[in-house]
Amino acid sequence: MNEHRGAAPLTIYLDVDGVVTTVGYQRQAGKDRLNPTQVALVAGLVTEFDAKVVVSSTWRVDDCRPTLVKAGLPETCFHPDWRTAILPTSRDAETGGMLPAERAGRGDEIAEHAARNRILDYLVLDDVAVGPAHAGRHVRPIAESGLSEADVAQARRLLAGMDVVR
Repeated sequence: MNEHRGAAPLTIYLDVDGVVTTVGYQRQAGKDRLNPTQVALVAGLVTEFDAKVVVSSTWRVDDCRPTLVKAGLPETCFHPDWRTAILPTSRDAETGGMLPAERAGRGDEIAEHAARNRILDYLVLDDVAVGPAHAGRHVRPIAESGLSEADVAQARRLLAGMDVVR
């Protein structure tokens, strides 16, 4: 694990659908089943960089941490403020229900959480666009298959670059 010389830990904003559970895996294993291979890839990044996880997925509506831990994330990996806020722009104005990720302003939710928690060094793992504010911090896997080797290599490069600056 990396030493951060007193600096705040690196943070990974984690989407669930399309990252640690994929369209292809759910067709095979069932809806809302987490892919252990994908979870292991994220757990590897968390462990290697001693990173904290913030859930930015719609899975944050309920406490999904036990499910993520059971699937393989380290129990102690979650940031104290473990999920992004559900902003008014994240809900359908008529029904009050959560909007699909593509329309929910997830990038705004991440920016609000990072600002509120004074997080400067973070990575976003999400299969949808999160906006230009997160350019150079976003790894966007394909929802069908989740994180690829290239995605993990990119995530590792981005996190290592943040760690060097610290």
